[in-house]
Amino acid sequence: MEQIMEVVMPAVLQLAGTVLMVLAGVVGYQIKKLYNKYVDTQVKKDVVESTVQYVEQVFTDIHGQEKLDKAIERASQLLAEQGISVSIDELETLIEAAINGFNNGYQFEKSGVTTAPEGE
Repeated sequence: MEQIMEVVMPAVLQLAGTVLMVLAGVVGYQIKKLYNKYVDTQVKKDVVESTVQYVEQVFTDIHGQEKLDKAIERASQLLAEQGISVSIDELETLIEAAINGFNNGYQFEKSGVTTAPEGE
């Protein structure tokens, strides 16, 4: 019985080590995938916000769909340069959300209502 254990035990330990390494690899891959998804989403939002500001400043003579098309074109170009793929529908949604955020912020400031800094 002892001889069998001496022969089988190293193989069992090696198999257990292999299984643990595979599990660690899978968990690491999933964590990296979630992290990249979060980072890509944040980069998309940042690029779209700066693109909306850019289009508002540079293209003052166009409005509506033309301005949206310029923003989509510019944002997709900037994101492609960073290796981030994005659909037109997703870009439209992010752009409209950014515009809405800017408009609400503008209306908020225009109303004269201000917020106190945190801690006061």
